[in-house]
Amino acid sequence: QPPRYVILVGFREWLLVDRYKWPNNRLLRFDWSESLDRKETYTLQAAAALLHHDSLAPDQGASLLDGLDENAHKHAFGVSEDLKYALREAIEALGNEAVRQLREKAIAGKQGFYTGKDAVDAGDLSLECLRLVYRMLFLFYIEARPELGYVPIQKSEIYARGYSLESLRDLELTPLNTAAARDGLFFDATLRRLFSLIGQGCGAVAQQSVLAGSVKEAFALAPLDSKLFDPEATPLLNQVRFPNHIWQRVIRLMSLSSGKGKSHKSGRVSYQLLSINQLGAVYEALLSYRGFFAPEDLYEVQPEPKKAAASTRSDEDEEESEQEGEPQGGGSTDLMDSAWFVPASRINQYKPGERVHDLDEHGHRKLRVYPRDTFIYRLAGRDRQKSASYYTPQVLTRCLVKYALKELLKDKTADDILTLTVVEPAMGSAAFLNEAVNQLAEAYLERKQIELKRRIPHEQYIIELQKTRMYLADRNVYGVDLNPIATELAEVSLWLNAIYGEPADPGQPPRAARVPWFGYQLFSGNSLIGARREVFAASLLKKASKPAWYDTPPRRCAFLPSPASGRGAGGEGEVRRPDEVYHFLLPDPGMASYTDKVARQL
Repeated sequence: QPPRYVILVGFREWLLVDRYKWPNNRLLRFDWSESLDRKETYTLQAAAALLHHDSLAPDQGASLLDGLDENAHKHAFGVSEDLKYALREAIEALGNEAVRQLREKAIAGKQGFYTGKDAVDAGDLSLECLRLVYRMLFLFYIEARPELGYVPIQKSEIYARGYSLESLRDLELTPLNTAAARDGLFFDATLRRLFSLIGQGCGAVAQQSVLAGSVKEAFALAPLDSKLFDPEATPLLNQVRFPNHIWQRVIRLMSLSSGKGKSHKSGRVSYQLLSINQLGAVYEALLSYRGFFAPEDLYEVQPEPKKAAASTRSDEDEEESEQEGEPQGGGSTDLMDSAWFVPASRINQYKPGERVHDLDEHGHRKLRVYPRDTFIYRLAGRDRQKSASYYTPQVLTRCLVKYALKELLKDKTADDILTLTVVEPAMGSAAFLNEAVNQLAEAYLERKQIELKRRIPHEQYIIELQKTRMYLADRNVYGVDLNPIATELAEVSLWLNAIYGEPADPGQPPRAARVPWFGYQLFSGNSLIGARREVFAASLLKKASKPAWYDTPPRRCAFLPSPASGRGAGGEGEVRRPDEVYHFLLPDPGMASYTDKVARQL
């Protein structure tokens, strides 16, 4: 068994190499000149701990580095869980402020708000608020990774101070003590300008003219051609100007972890530690949620907790939940759980254990109530089962893709890998597509280095890996999903995974990052039913017809008539006749199958 770790010792630098991470050019570099010049005790202590014999090859138990890896993954997972709650709350905050402003405009214009042709649809408002927080999530992630070269957060002082989300993040805890500060529009104007820059792009030529020909502070942004950043995708919210206190609350929610439990303090969320897969889990967590307006005061209820489950809860767990502000007894108070709402006239029909309670500022229990006209964004009833929005954990996607590719790549050359096509018929936020792109890119670089008998320099490997990911994502990746929002999120996930930037030539304007385009590759549709050009005869649709259409094989037809004859060829090639119906316009027995486990429970 070869050694797990190798230390390469030089006069000024040491390298710590992990055998499992070396193929991806990942290592720890210790620059002793820099470290000793700084004379920072903590830096030297960290270096000593990482290089110590007991940390790398302990006599028993796991090594320190393995523990650090595991803890980093757990921390990132915990942060992604916090973000799910933060995004749900942010959507409600944005939605309720939008409702307030749109209602005031409707009253002033003597128009209907809940009814009539000008009525605001709660579903449309939910979708637009969802897009808005996903824009924020995209920007948080991309600004935390300057090495991808998309936003010039470290290269342009103009961008960093004048446009970036990070500049607003620095104001997340600034007190807004006056009405002008609370209700001002500085946050809103800055964010809308930033959204426009991302969606439409920005060339360095325009920046040069402003700076009198100097390219020192110029920056360029490649446009992201996506519905996510398209202003026409948010017509309702385009009529709203969110005040500073709303945006500050949203940014605070997405910037600070909740700090649950005894030993955890709230801290700043590090988006640099989150993987694409963990962001995908945050994306998909909200796909099955929906927003609605409370028609009257609504009380939240939940199924009463099972006694067996309650009895297994330890005293320590109960004490911790009390410290976190979770009331004891009653239904679940988890805002990410399925929710049921009843009017005040029916709340007394429910047992005390079925009524959901909150704690007020004095620690007293009170019923959770939503006043009339409140915008509520929750997982209602069986929405998750009906939408089938479940996220596949990264460990499972990695395993499945690894063994699917193991046989496929057995005899392939590096160039053969670049010709493979990847199709995902239910892509969600593209977890499997991204994993396939990652593993194919790594396999390509590994084999290409072997074929050329030349290794890529360590500092260049990340750029080459991103180039390969971009090539594969741009040319070889296809996907379908039933949920249109999932299609938008898949685009964003693939972008974040494949974007890369190249350094500008000396004295030249900066280059915009390379961005893949998925206009003809990712679509919304039903891949189980499909849109094959197959038809049934209309006579089969009659009630007494034997056999029924679903017991008869459909006929494949041509899309266009034959140019020579003006009509399709005979047999399967013939175009659809007037008395034939496309298969995807007809129901199927499986659509009303009462043998289904979920259907039997209703």
